[in-house]
Amino acid sequence: MQFFALSVAFILAALSTSGSADSLSDWSHSCQNYYLSGTTLNASCRKENGQYDNTSINLDQCVTNNNGVLYCGTNGDYSPTCSGCDLSGTSLDCQCKDKNQNEHSTSVDLNQCLTNNNGVLTC
Repeated sequence: MQFFALSVAFILAALSTSGSADSLSDWSHSCQNYYLSGTTLNASCRKENGQYDNTSINLDQCVTNNNGVLYCGTNGDYSPTCSGCDLSGTSLDCQCKDKNQNEHSTSVDLNQCLTNNNGVLTC
Protein backbone atom coordinates (compact mmCIF):
# COMPACT_ATOMS: atom_id res chain seq x y z
CA MET A 1 0.00 0.00 0.00
CA GLN A 2 2.81 2.40 0.83
CA PHE A 3 4.45 1.62 -2.55
CA PHE A 4 1.15 2.45 -4.29
CA ALA A 5 0.85 5.78 -2.47
CA LEU A 6 4.43 6.70 -3.38
CA SER A 7 3.82 5.73 -7.01
CA VAL A 8 0.71 7.91 -7.20
CA ALA A 9 2.56 10.83 -5.59
CA PHE A 10 5.42 10.46 -8.08
CA ILE A 11 3.05 10.39 -11.06
CA LEU A 12 1.16 13.45 -9.84
CA ALA A 13 4.41 15.35 -9.30
CA ALA A 14 5.59 14.45 -12.81
CA LEU A 15 2.30 15.58 -14.34
CA SER A 16 2.31 18.89 -12.50
CA THR A 17 5.88 19.61 -13.62
CA SER A 18 5.16 18.82 -17.26
CA GLY A 19 1.99 20.92 -17.09
CA SER A 20 3.90 24.03 -16.09
CA ALA A 21 6.37 23.56 -18.94
CA ASP A 22 3.51 23.09 -21.39
CA SER A 23 1.74 26.20 -20.16
CA LEU A 24 4.89 28.25 -20.80
CA SER A 25 5.18 26.92 -24.34
CA ASP A 26 1.62 28.09 -25.06
CA TRP A 27 2.62 31.73 -25.31
CA SER A 28 -0.86 33.28 -25.40
CA HIS A 29 -1.72 31.70 -22.04
CA SER A 30 1.57 32.65 -20.39
CA CYS A 31 2.08 36.12 -21.87
CA GLN A 32 0.12 39.31 -21.30
CA ASN A 33 -0.10 42.88 -22.59
CA TYR A 34 1.00 41.81 -26.06
CA TYR A 35 0.91 44.22 -28.98
CA LEU A 36 2.30 44.61 -32.48
CA SER A 37 4.68 47.42 -33.42
CA GLY A 38 5.59 47.13 -37.11
CA THR A 39 6.76 43.53 -37.48
CA THR A 40 7.69 43.22 -33.79
CA LEU A 41 5.43 41.45 -31.31
CA ASN A 42 6.00 42.77 -27.78
CA ALA A 43 4.74 40.99 -24.67
CA SER A 44 5.31 40.38 -20.99
CA CYS A 45 5.84 36.61 -20.60
CA ARG A 46 5.93 34.40 -17.53
CA LYS A 47 9.15 32.59 -16.69
CA GLU A 48 9.37 29.20 -14.95
CA ASN A 49 9.85 30.97 -11.61
CA GLY A 50 6.51 32.78 -12.07
CA GLN A 51 7.97 36.23 -12.71
CA TYR A 52 7.27 38.12 -15.93
CA ASP A 53 9.84 39.55 -18.35
CA ASN A 54 9.30 41.94 -21.22
CA THR A 55 10.19 40.27 -24.50
CA SER A 56 9.83 40.92 -28.21
CA ILE A 57 10.29 39.05 -31.46
CA ASN A 58 10.43 40.16 -35.08
CA LEU A 59 7.66 38.15 -36.74
CA ASP A 60 9.68 38.08 -39.98
CA GLN A 61 11.64 35.35 -38.16
CA CYS A 62 8.51 33.21 -37.72
CA VAL A 63 5.95 33.99 -40.44
CA THR A 64 6.07 33.61 -44.22
CA ASN A 65 3.88 34.71 -47.13
CA ASN A 66 3.35 31.86 -49.59
CA ASN A 67 1.52 33.16 -52.66
CA GLY A 68 -0.72 35.52 -50.69
CA VAL A 69 -1.31 33.26 -47.68
CA LEU A 70 0.42 33.61 -44.30
CA TYR A 71 1.99 30.52 -42.71
CA CYS A 72 4.34 29.80 -39.85
CA GLY A 73 7.88 29.48 -41.17
CA THR A 74 11.34 30.07 -39.76
CA ASN A 75 13.01 33.10 -41.38
CA GLY A 76 9.82 33.61 -43.39
CA ASP A 77 10.31 37.33 -44.08
CA TYR A 78 6.62 37.99 -44.77
CA SER A 79 6.71 41.78 -44.38
CA PRO A 80 8.12 42.89 -47.77
CA THR A 81 5.05 41.42 -49.51
CA CYS A 82 2.38 42.18 -46.88
CA SER A 83 0.82 45.40 -45.62
CA GLY A 84 -1.82 46.66 -43.21
CA CYS A 85 -0.94 44.01 -40.65
CA ASP A 86 -2.50 44.02 -37.19
CA LEU A 87 -3.35 41.67 -34.35
CA SER A 88 -6.81 40.28 -33.82
CA GLY A 89 -6.49 38.30 -30.61
CA THR A 90 -3.58 35.98 -31.40
CA SER A 91 -4.07 36.15 -35.18
CA LEU A 92 -1.82 38.23 -37.41
CA ASP A 93 -4.09 39.72 -40.11
CA CYS A 94 -2.54 41.20 -43.28
CA GLN A 95 -3.04 42.04 -46.92
CA CYS A 96 -0.42 39.94 -48.74
CA LYS A 97 0.57 39.78 -52.40
CA ASP A 98 0.58 36.58 -54.41
CA LYS A 99 3.10 35.83 -57.19
CA ASN A 100 1.01 37.96 -59.60
CA GLN A 101 1.07 40.93 -57.17
CA ASN A 102 -2.65 40.57 -56.34
CA GLU A 103 -3.46 41.32 -52.69
CA HIS A 104 -5.33 38.87 -50.48
CA SER A 105 -6.69 39.18 -46.94
CA THR A 106 -4.97 36.49 -44.91
CA SER A 107 -4.22 35.60 -41.32
CA VAL A 108 -2.20 33.15 -39.27
CA ASP A 109 -2.72 32.14 -35.64
CA LEU A 110 0.50 33.05 -33.86
CA ASN A 111 -0.22 30.31 -31.30
CA GLN A 112 0.94 27.96 -34.06
CA CYS A 113 4.13 29.94 -34.72
CA LEU A 114 5.43 31.12 -31.34
CA THR A 115 6.50 29.69 -28.00
CA ASN A 116 7.25 31.23 -24.62
CA ASN A 117 10.67 29.82 -23.72
CA ASN A 118 11.11 30.79 -20.05
CA GLY A 119 9.99 34.37 -20.59
CA VAL A 120 11.37 34.79 -24.12
CA LEU A 121 9.25 34.60 -27.27
CA THR A 122 10.72 32.24 -29.87
CA CYS A 123 9.60 30.70 -33.16
